[in-house]
Amino acid sequence: MQAGLLDTWKRPMRSRGAIAWVASLALITFYLLLYLPGSTFFPNFPDVLTPIATAMHLPSKWFLYGLLYSTAMVIGGFFMLRKHGNSRYHRIRTITVVAVQVVLAFSLPLALNIAGKPELYLTYVWPLSYDKLFPSTLAGLPPAAALWFVFASLVLFPVLAFRYGKRFYCSWVCGCGGLAETFGEPWRHLSNRSTGAWRFEQWSIHGVLVLVLLTTGLVVADSVSRAGVVGDAGGPNGAAWALSTALAKEAADLGDTSLPPSSAELKAQAASVRARVEALDPPDWLREKLAPVEEAASRGAAAEQAQLVHDLAYNVVPSGPLGRAASSLKGAYAFFIGAVFSGVAGVGLYPLMGTRVWCRFGCPMAAILGLVQKLGRFRIAVKKDMCISCGNCSAYCEMGIDVRAYAQANLDVRRASCVGCGMCAHVCPRGVLRLTNEADAGPGVNAGQWVLDL
Repeated sequence: MQAGLLDTWKRPMRSRGAIAWVASLALITFYLLLYLPGSTFFPNFPDVLTPIATAMHLPSKWFLYGLLYSTAMVIGGFFMLRKHGNSRYHRIRTITVVAVQVVLAFSLPLALNIAGKPELYLTYVWPLSYDKLFPSTLAGLPPAAALWFVFASLVLFPVLAFRYGKRFYCSWVCGCGGLAETFGEPWRHLSNRSTGAWRFEQWSIHGVLVLVLLTTGLVVADSVSRAGVVGDAGGPNGAAWALSTALAKEAADLGDTSLPPSSAELKAQAASVRARVEALDPPDWLREKLAPVEEAASRGAAAEQAQLVHDLAYNVVPSGPLGRAASSLKGAYAFFIGAVFSGVAGVGLYPLMGTRVWCRFGCPMAAILGLVQKLGRFRIAVKKDMCISCGNCSAYCEMGIDVRAYAQANLDVRRASCVGCGMCAHVCPRGVLRLTNEADAGPGVNAGQWVLDL
């Protein structure tokens, strides 16, 4: 059992003092330096992180970000265990979420990249990774990986949320939640618990979910309308269609070769691809896809270059109004939601607004799993007439849920936003709260089962 907030509000870093504002500004600046260079809206923004990554012999600035992210979670996890490690639940949960980040979200993609294979982030599925169900994305993945993303997104994760609540992902697997639970733990008490914040949360998170559904629907519809174009030599005449077919064949040849091509051959192909695509006078969004091809060629990553050329072949195909709408919405979502909301605001505002800004107000995965959770049996059960209104549970809830109000009213907590971190039960001095998937306990419940080490 935790003693409570103690002197938390006397610490400037934890109470929105000057140090907290400086920390927030530093985090926001870092995320702007990460996302703005090369983006559609700021194409000429200077890239200062890539040279640092290169100096560290990392493949890209994204691996530098992954390294910093994983390091923050490891250090934050150590302090989390020091503070709350007297709970078996939190020991296992913290070790698990840190291990998932270090092994599956950082080490595995890095190893695949070094081996010249496509990077796979197996823990990020649709709709959190909004493009995982795009036909062009699935077509570029190994069959087993494509099957995993479809099965996990549409079947496995919803089933697990129904059975165990969204905590299985949001508090045990997801890197966003993992950073919040470890690095962000000192600021968890800053989450807004007002009714107004709750209403805004309901509109904002489901609004983002609607955007994901609309984006995915448009992209899939556009893909269906263009099915068979790439690789179809008998299609209508036209320079773009012919180039699409040629690039698709080159990508297949490059990916199937048993003898890896030399760096010079890769660079020559990349230069040829640029020249032929530029000859079409392509739109800016298509021209931007040429740089990654050349970057892969400079690293000698044949498999990655083959995939990029394949994707380029698909995008070269002329599209109608539906395709243009899908591309515009996809680009806007990637920047404003995927970068600004989840990164710049989601992490940058930790010291001022608490640690679950993105998870609470924007994450479409949390929205879907929360809706499924409401239909399932997971809840925070309340021991009747035992709450002493100390307020520890509400203060420690990073999702801004007023748990004390539920306990005072003898009502189990069944909020869709609850991520099942278990902190409210951990800090309750009387053992009033319990995370459970069981059916409602009747009046004859054994009081002993409430004394749990959460």
